[in-house]
Amino acid sequence: MLLLAALVGWGVRTYQRSRMQQALNTFAPFHTPPLELAFPQIVADNAAARAILEPGAKEGLWTLRSSGGNVEVLLSSKGQRWFSVVGGQVVATFKAGTRQATAILGLEDTFPSRRVRFRYAWKALHPGTSALGAEVPLVGTEYEGDALFFYENDQWRLLHWATPQFDSAVGRFRTLHSG
Repeated sequence: MLLLAALVGWGVRTYQRSRMQQALNTFAPFHTPPLELAFPQIVADNAAARAILEPGAKEGLWTLRSSGGNVEVLLSSKGQRWFSVVGGQVVATFKAGTRQATAILGLEDTFPSRRVRFRYAWKALHPGTSALGAEVPLVGTEYEGDALFFYENDQWRLLHWATPQFDSAVGRFRTLHSG
């Protein structure tokens, strides 16, 4: 009887993990996320700003023009296909790529919410993500993430997710200050 109870418990947990993995993989903003990259077109010229902007310049997405203690980001024709200047901000206008949750590492229930630790891998990356430089994720490499689901109307709804390695790479651009 104890073996049967353990087997049923294992089956339920396996089913729950499978549902969470499927929910991540079928939610378009997770599966094919936009590259939420926006930064000032004119930034204070310093070593940290140059380190962040230099990969985009090396990839031919933009050029950097120094003037009076500031550096201006000028989009190249290649960069204009994937980025726009809107209100003095350089904004990415493309999906970062496609990714897939590959494993559920842990579930933590506090009904009606569920915290899920998961592993995921990028299946494809847009060429414009090269602006992230050395921080760009690698296709096929697994990374860890964390998600929060909420149960309503007889289904789990994804409320929030964090993918620290990717979020950190994009977040570096938020440290750029207007010049």
